[in-house]
Amino acid sequence: MIDVRPREPVVFAVDFAAMVAWYRDVLGFGVTRLYEDDYHYCNLESASGIRLGIADVTEMGVEPLDRRRNTVVLQFEVDDVQAFFAHLPRHGGSIGFGPSYDEKGGFWFGGFADPEGNPCWVVDKHCP
Repeated sequence: MIDVRPREPVVFAVDFAAMVAWYRDVLGFGVTRLYEDDYHYCNLESASGIRLGIADVTEMGVEPLDRRRNTVVLQFEVDDVQAFFAHLPRHGGSIGFGPSYDEKGGFWFGGFADPEGNPCWVVDKHCP
C-alpha cells in the first residue's frame, strides 16, 4: 500500500500578489512560505490549520477557463455564515448562493467565489 499524506490544495492565480493578499487579508490565512525567485508560489495556513497554496497560473502552464465549472471546490467552516456573507462583497468576494438554512440538517451553508472566480463553499459547524 502506498502511504499518501495530505498537502495543500492549490489555487491558480492570474494576479498572484492580489490573490495572496486576498486570502491573507480577507480570509485570515497566514503566509508560511513565499517563493518569488524562480517561480511564484505561496503556502498559506489558517489559524485552524487549513493549508492552501497559490501559484501563478501562467508559470504553471495552465489556461484558466470558466472557473465556475471547476470539478474541485474549496470548502470552509465559519461560526456565522450570514456574517461571513455580509463581509465578503465588501472585500472583493462574490456570493454564488445563500446563505441558506438546511432545515433537515440544522445548518447554514452557501457558496462564494474569490476575486478571480474560484468557487468555494462555506458551512457552519452543524454541517455533517
